[in-house]
Amino acid sequence: MDFIYVLVSFVVIGFFVFFILLPRYGPHYVSKLFCPICKRGFNFHWVPGATLTSLRYGNRRRLKCPYCGQVNTFDIASTRVSKSKAAQKT
Repeated sequence: MDFIYVLVSFVVIGFFVFFILLPRYGPHYVSKLFCPICKRGFNFHWVPGATLTSLRYGNRRRLKCPYCGQVNTFDIASTRVSKSKAAQKT
């Protein structure tokens, strides 16, 4: 019974760190993207290698524009405007 409590507490702590702290304070980047349809700019926050999809597609993302709603392919690495938050602290 004690093993289950320890295991559940590790899972809860891991969930908290992975889903709450890392996206907010972890090594993520910001890219300034421009929609080719409506010509408006928007920011996209991303973590390199965070998902299997990001590993599969590399620097390309199919995103929906928040203004016109059209889905386009963007190169997020070449439009990066900020360093990683982890790199900024050092």
